[in-house]
Amino acid sequence: LEDNLIARGETSGGLNRKLTKKTKKMSESEFEIESWIDKFRLHSPKTRLILLSREVCEYLLEDNLIVRCGEADDDVSSDSETDESEDESSGAPATKTIDSFPELKREVEEAIQVLGGAVAPKVGSKSPVDASWANFNGQTKCKDFSEVLLLMKASDRVADDVSERLSLGKPTFLILRKWSSLHPSMEFRTFVKHRRVQAICQRDDEQHYQHLEDDAQKIQQAIEGFFNDTVKEKMSGPEYVMDVYVDNASRVWLIDLGPARDTTDALLFTWAELDSLDADSPLEFRCVLDLSRQAGASQRESKPKNSINLYLSCK
Repeated sequence: LEDNLIARGETSGGLNRKLTKKTKKMSESEFEIESWIDKFRLHSPKTRLILLSREVCEYLLEDNLIVRCGEADDDVSSDSETDESEDESSGAPATKTIDSFPELKREVEEAIQVLGGAVAPKVGSKSPVDASWANFNGQTKCKDFSEVLLLMKASDRVADDVSERLSLGKPTFLILRKWSSLHPSMEFRTFVKHRRVQAICQRDDEQHYQHLEDDAQKIQQAIEGFFNDTVKEKMSGPEYVMDVYVDNASRVWLIDLGPARDTTDALLFTWAELDSLDADSPLEFRCVLDLSRQAGASQRESKPKNSINLYLSCK
C-alpha cells in the first residue's frame, strides 16, 4: 500500500518554521514506524520490519549498482569471478554481491512469503519511488530479494535517508509492506493541529478526480471519524501529519505519520495557512478542480504548472 503513494518533494518552500520542544520530541520518536506500527497494526497495511546492519547500509551507499545473484547466467557468474580475482590480486576488498548478505536475504524472502508474495519496500522514512525505473515492472512492487536490493541501491531518496541515519547513529529499518494496487485518488494527507483534524487534501495534487468534489463531505467525515476513534488517544502530540487511504467501503487505513513542519510537503495548502489555524478553525478539505472548466486544453498546456494548480476548498 505505502508504495502507491505519490512521491513529492521533501520541502514545501522557503518558510523556515521552528518546532516546539514537543514536536521535536515527536519527530525523533513517535514518527519512526517502529514506534507506531504496533499501535495501529489493525489499521495499517501488513508490515514487516528488518533491522539493517551497518555493513548493509554502507553497501547501499556505494556507487556500484550491479546486483549479482547466485542463480545468474554463466556470463555474469564469470564476470563476478573475474572481479573477485582482480580484487584478491590487488589486495582490495572483494566486491559485495547479493549473496554477501545471506541472513538478510533469508529474512526478506520469508517476509515476502508471509506478506502474500509481493511487497512495497521502504528504508527508514523513504520509499524508493524514484528508482521504479530500475524494476522490470516500472513499479516498486518486489517479489524477491534481488528486486528489493536493486530498488534500494538505485534510489537517491533511500541513500539520503540511510546516510543521515548513519551519521546520527540511528537504527535503519527495511520496511516491507504487503503490495496492493491503490487508486491514487483515495490517498489523502491529513493535518492535525490542536489535537483535531483541521485540514485534508488529496495526496496526488496534480490530477483532477471528479468524484472527490462529489464525495468531499463523506470522505472528510470518514477521515475525521478514524482520527477521533483510532488515532487521537494513541498519539501524544497536538500537531502532526497523517497519510491515509480510504477504501471502497469507506474504511480508513493509516499509511504514514510525519512531523508538522516544512520538511513535510503541504501539497494543496501552505505552511503559512496551516500555521494560522486556531482551535476553532473549521476543517477544510481541498482537491484539485477540473482544469478543463477553467480553460481550454490548449490554453492549459501553455500555462506554467503553478498557475493552473487550482483547488476546490470545502469548509
